[in-house]
Amino acid sequence: MSKESSTVGVELHIATAEDKVVIRSLLAEVNLPTESVDTGTTTFYIGMEDHSVVGVAGFEFYGKDALLRSVAVPPKVQKRGYGDRITERMISTAKSRGIERIVLLTETAERFFARMGFATIDRASIKNDAMKRSSEFAYACPSSATCMVLELKRENP
Repeated sequence: MSKESSTVGVELHIATAEDKVVIRSLLAEVNLPTESVDTGTTTFYIGMEDHSVVGVAGFEFYGKDALLRSVAVPPKVQKRGYGDRITERMISTAKSRGIERIVLLTETAERFFARMGFATIDRASIKNDAMKRSSEFAYACPSSATCMVLELKRENP
């Protein structure tokens, strides 16, 4: 089965309060920070296929910037294209909200996000003060984490 055909049915929806247990469990399983699950600052999205969770991802919105957090796929379904599809859908969501750039910090997925179009930048080059005060920048990701950005192209009206 090709990657494309294995992810055709993935639906992405905004997580509800009832989804927090699933989100926290999946993030812990793949060794990602869970501190933002209960803060209300991160809008989480759940990827579903055939009534099963195939991934999660989160956004924190800071004006025209979005901080992409917690892209995670359960180990039992990794390497099937779900991470690609969920990240693509998150990028589309950001575009539809008028977001101009997506920023992320990662310690393990630089190659994945580079393949998705993100470029490595110096963490100090982030000018959005509110984003720099986020838990992700302040303490959840160490200073050794790679900072990456995706500049979103504006569509012509």
